[in-house]
Amino acid sequence: MNVELVKEYYVEAAHCAPECGVNGARQHGHSFRIEIVVAGPVESPYGWLIDFSEITGAFEPLRRQLDHSDLNKIPGLETPSFEGLAAWLDKGLRPALPMLKEVRVTAAGAGDFAPQELDEDLFRNLPRRLRFSFEAAQSLPHLPDGHPCRGLHGHTYHVEAGAMDLMRLWGHLRGLYEALDHRYLNEVAGIGAATSERLCAWIWDFLSRSIDDLNIVVVQETNSARCIYRGK
Repeated sequence: MNVELVKEYYVEAAHCAPECGVNGARQHGHSFRIEIVVAGPVESPYGWLIDFSEITGAFEPLRRQLDHSDLNKIPGLETPSFEGLAAWLDKGLRPALPMLKEVRVTAAGAGDFAPQELDEDLFRNLPRRLRFSFEAAQSLPHLPDGHPCRGLHGHTYHVEAGAMDLMRLWGHLRGLYEALDHRYLNEVAGIGAATSERLCAWIWDFLSRSIDDLNIVVVQETNSARCIYRGK
């Protein structure tokens, strides 16, 4: 019996990759989705190919180098594109994971401007809203030395915005996306240190210049953390 196992991880990091075009050449960042694929015959008496914790153990030293970092400064990572990062990870993982088949690296977002309409969520007290993602870098230099968010890093940001008239709101999201996507948020006028809280307030101010019935802004910077702002 031959199988493939896939273990997925995320790292929050910044990079610039001029070989990827104008957007890539700007300082920006992503929530990088890393899929580690191992393959082989199931011969263990435990009924598995490999304990998933072995994959995590092999990946952890590499994760510590990548997470909340500037990939352009990682030793040996000469081309910090998705493909270059995948090759760097493959080289680092293969000695510890001889059954490694491949490493896939993508961003956690849509990769372009692609808003989606979300239904009202009564359980979470969220109205009908539109959701899109953008890719950006940031740093929080006011934090203490040693805090992982102090230095340059990045996220795939997921933004949700709600209003009574979603069609009218839709027409103003493109400008918001273009102001934030593939940017270093600390350099975007008015944001400053780009915490999720400050970014929510900035987005609210940006949209409310044209939308008078805005009722919610949500900013999700990782898969497990988000900020909700209702304009007060």
